[in-house]
Amino acid sequence: MIPARVIVTKMKAKACSRRGSVSRKGLWLALVLLASVDARAQQDGQRSAPPLDLAPSVAAQASANLDTPEGSAAGRFVRDVGGDYLYIASWESVAWYGGGAAAAGLMHLADESLRQATQDPDATVTRALEAGGTGATYGNLGLQIPLAIGWWAFSHAVDSARGASASRDLVRAQINALSWTYVFKYAADRTRPNGDPRSFPSGHSSAVFATATVLEHYYGWKVGVPAMAAAALTGASRVTVNKHWASDVVFGAFVGLAAGRTATRQDRRRQRTTTRLFATPGGGGVTVTW
Repeated sequence: MIPARVIVTKMKAKACSRRGSVSRKGLWLALVLLASVDARAQQDGQRSAPPLDLAPSVAAQASANLDTPEGSAAGRFVRDVGGDYLYIASWESVAWYGGGAAAAGLMHLADESLRQATQDPDATVTRALEAGGTGATYGNLGLQIPLAIGWWAFSHAVDSARGASASRDLVRAQINALSWTYVFKYAADRTRPNGDPRSFPSGHSSAVFATATVLEHYYGWKVGVPAMAAAALTGASRVTVNKHWASDVVFGAFVGLAAGRTATRQDRRRQRTTTRLFATPGGGGVTVTW
């Protein structure tokens, strides 16, 4: 279509050459009509134009900026650990701890009978569950926390992004599990089967189940299943060596599961959420997909 300004110029030249063949009133009427047609055509073109996506690099950079935390690495870690403590008030944590309390309450009914059934040192089941003291060593916090910190440092040294994230969350999970385990220990003040204090819940169980939960999240069930099996063996061994009641082990396992889920919640949210910027004529917006 010929633009209105070109048609107007031609009409002006033609009108001047004919001198009076077209009246001034008729000329202005034609100009107004042509201008309105051209303006309407431009508006229709704008309405039919599809939304324009921003350049992929721009959108990716903006999305990265939205997800990038501010501050030093140490500061972010401290903030994340603080947020982990507050997360105990979430519905997810309430469900884990509530389920753990219910399961421990049911297991409490069998505490004494299970203790008596596993006290014979020559029994095959007892020897298998004790596994030569492996459970006591593996579940010890003196091993679990240094391993997590060492793995974190090693992952940074070899520039392994997944290893760094997994070990960082593992440290957080151990801190969270240890803290809440001793809160419950001092609150319950339960006597152990061997007469020692602070039986409920089992700290070995909470530590190893926290580890298993984080490993399953980052590496799937190929790693998660063996880790969970090792955690279960560790918990059972605490009963056979007369250090804990079975209900202590059950609730400790739920404390560890809750700690592992708490520490990995941010990575789970990042995996479920995508952010996309888009632009339209005269505006734009952000879409968040779950």
